[in-house]
Amino acid sequence: MIELTEKPVDPATIYNRISRNDAGSVVIHFGVVKPVVKGKPTRGIQFSPDGDLEGEIRALEAEVRKKWDVKDALFIRRMGQLHIGDIILVAAVSASDRESAFGACRDAVERFKKLKCVYKKELFVE
Repeated sequence: MIELTEKPVDPATIYNRISRNDAGSVVIHFGVVKPVVKGKPTRGIQFSPDGDLEGEIRALEAEVRKKWDVKDALFIRRMGQLHIGDIILVAAVSASDRESAFGACRDAVERFKKLKCVYKKELFVE
């Protein structure tokens, strides 16, 4: 499952959306807006799609599912203006074992960082 949204993510709902009775491990990663980037204080960050971002994330999901033995996966990417501490992305994976769950989640997070169809603008404190 993938989602692009401008709405805040409710962390409490993520486990229920991804857990499965046939999974032995669930790993969830929340990427959040940092207060300092490259030594400079920020007040937030702005994200907007720049091309087929949904298609790019669908491809990311397909690659993760092909490489790892996952039972389910949920990838959420926020858009719009976000503030310090806001959740930017969610990579959640349920798998039969922890090696697959951790590996798939880490792989997804690394791929999220390399998305090409997203425009990012740091909002630095002036």
